[in-house]
Amino acid sequence: MKKQVMLVAGVLLVSMLVGCANVKVQNTSEAKEPAAVEQTKGEVDRVEMNFKQLENVFGFADEAGEKLITISTENGSKLINPEEFNIALGNNGEMIRIKFVKQQEANDMDVLRQTMYNFNNMAGYIYEAIDGKFIQNKTYLLSKDTIVNRNALVDLESKKDMQSKIIKYQEVDIETIKQIEVIKGRKIIKSSLISESSDHEKICLFVFERKADDMLASIAYTKEEKVVFKDYPAKYNETSTWRVDGGDDPGLFEVLFLANSDEGLLLGLTWAAPEGENVYILKEVNGIFEETALNAYRYSSPN
Repeated sequence: MKKQVMLVAGVLLVSMLVGCANVKVQNTSEAKEPAAVEQTKGEVDRVEMNFKQLENVFGFADEAGEKLITISTENGSKLINPEEFNIALGNNGEMIRIKFVKQQEANDMDVLRQTMYNFNNMAGYIYEAIDGKFIQNKTYLLSKDTIVNRNALVDLESKKDMQSKIIKYQEVDIETIKQIEVIKGRKIIKSSLISESSDHEKICLFVFERKADDMLASIAYTKEEKVVFKDYPAKYNETSTWRVDGGDDPGLFEVLFLANSDEGLLLGLTWAAPEGENVYILKEVNGIFEETALNAYRYSSPN
């Protein structure tokens, strides 16, 4: 009888221990689940722009700001699947959804100028804005929403001086100027704050003092202690130092976008002068901006 009582007690004790063990395992599993969800959500939020998948396709807007037409690049003007392009990037990081309309052939009124005034006469692929409006005659990079995550684009604001009758930018703050002069070891004679984010990321243009015939202008991305340069050295020319018929002024820079890509910081720029506009995407490599194969040129010199 005693053996039976002891046996029953032993069975009950084992059952209790197993039950407790099961409860501990279950609680541990439940505690881990929220952490796993947070990690997955964080990975989704960090999706960036896929640099190698970007294609060299640029366009500019018509006079009404409702349509884009693509421009030819060194690789030609033929698009294999034009209907796949569904976003346009420009105007300091704005993303506008687009829809393919048609392929347009040039007509006998084409004056070979890539401007809004020749929009209906030149050859190219036409797209229309479906959520927003373009800025007339401005350039945009065409891409796909499977390649560009909106969160990769930095929201920038143009710093054009709206009080000026001519197109010019605000000057860069004195602290940043001093910082750049120390880094370059060269005095700055002209500065332009082109664009700035709410997080104080700046895109600036600096023109440095002339040394004999050596001229230097630099585009710079700055954020606190970080500075990334794209230098434009040149030889002094009274009429065309950096650009044809541009005198000793570098010309007008505007930002298409600033983005975090899977290969580093990307900066899309247009660089206008009297004869036309260069369009290109810079990529941060080892602390400096380098040119990429993503580039185009818009010829707009008057007749």
